[in-house]
Amino acid sequence: MWDKVTMIFWFALGTVFGSFANVLIYRPIAGLKISEPRFSMCPVCKKRIAWYDNIPLLSYIILRGRCRSCGSKISLRYPIIELVFGIVFLLNHIIFPLDIAICFDLLFLANLPAIFTDLKLMLLPDYTWIVTLGVGIYLNVRYFRSFILLDLMGGVLALSILLFLRWRYKGGIGEGDIFLFPVYSFAVGFVFMPFLMFISSISGLLFSKFRKSRVIPFGPFIIATGYLFLMIRLINNIIGNF
Repeated sequence: MWDKVTMIFWFALGTVFGSFANVLIYRPIAGLKISEPRFSMCPVCKKRIAWYDNIPLLSYIILRGRCRSCGSKISLRYPIIELVFGIVFLLNHIIFPLDIAICFDLLFLANLPAIFTDLKLMLLPDYTWIVTLGVGIYLNVRYFRSFILLDLMGGVLALSILLFLRWRYKGGIGEGDIFLFPVYSFAVGFVFMPFLMFISSISGLLFSKFRKSRVIPFGPFIIATGYLFLMIRLINNIIGNF
């Protein structure tokens, strides 16, 4: 049984990583480097934010959603992202064993900011597919070892399809998608790979109906579909071992 202290710990840790995720979201969109400046600052008055004004969720509530220095409004996105991370981390560690939960924590941290940057800038950061690949390798070796060669074939097949589409449509497939889709195809497994391609493609096409631009950010739909299928695969594996 889970005690309250453990639940509070994982929720609080999730909000801390949610605060970092906000950095990964805001800085690329604002044209800043992830590592510079080395401290948080108000995007309006540019003053450094003190540590006691940078506590996830609590600082936003205490400051009533405004900068202490200039009084400008703080985007509601910041506490929402922190809250979502707190809830996701808590659920991960309730549902899964520790190692799988940590994998999904890392996956969520690397993937959620990429959804924002791809929607806004048509850009998928390299850390997204690198972390996803690391998680996929660990989970395949640890839990799906008997399928690893088949899953590798799925990843290679997905890569071949995207390279062909990129060649056929003169760069119509983004470079980030070429890395991310095969990695998720490997992670979710050969069986789920066709469904990953079908659902993410259909979702992207439906999304394009609500955009004026003909260019579709494919990354968010790969991430959402791949994350869901990987979770289903792990839950099915856990249930099958009982």
